[in-house]
Amino acid sequence: MAKQVGTVYGTALYEAAVDAGRLSEVLKEAEVILEALKENPEFLKLLCHPDILPEDRSRMLENVFSEDTDPLIRGTVAALMEKKHQKELPSVLEAFTELALEAEHIGVASVVSAVELTEEQKLRIKQKLIDTTEYTSMRISYEVDPELIGGLVIKLRDRVVDSSIRTTLHDLKNTLLNGTQQ
Repeated sequence: MAKQVGTVYGTALYEAAVDAGRLSEVLKEAEVILEALKENPEFLKLLCHPDILPEDRSRMLENVFSEDTDPLIRGTVAALMEKKHQKELPSVLEAFTELALEAEHIGVASVVSAVELTEEQKLRIKQKLIDTTEYTSMRISYEVDPELIGGLVIKLRDRVVDSSIRTTLHDLKNTLLNGTQQ
């Protein structure tokens, strides 16, 4: 149910932002709010607390989502509050952000390596991803996992490219085991 609420409201926010011609602006604001929610999980708990009266929630949201907040986001938050789905705000903003980034041709990838990559290596990976996809820009998060031994694991949307030595060794082991059992 939560995933559905996030998808439905996120899609509605996306379509409204496109129709208003403000997709980039709403995207920037949604990302700031998402980051703030991640850094302050207590706020969402407070917003959902059963002892908080609806009028107190509304005042709290008016203080947080002031006149400076895009009206489309304020309207989305108000709709979520009205339907008592305020706890779904992060999933709504995540669904919206995913749609908006795709529309803006911005790819989001994660790269896991056995050792810390140099800036030059990161730039080459970024350029290779741009060259081999439909994206014009990439946002890449990097992580180090020494258990990979060597190579990379790159995740981009629903695709995974695993060129790690760990996986290569695992595949080789399985091939040898399966070959001797036949």
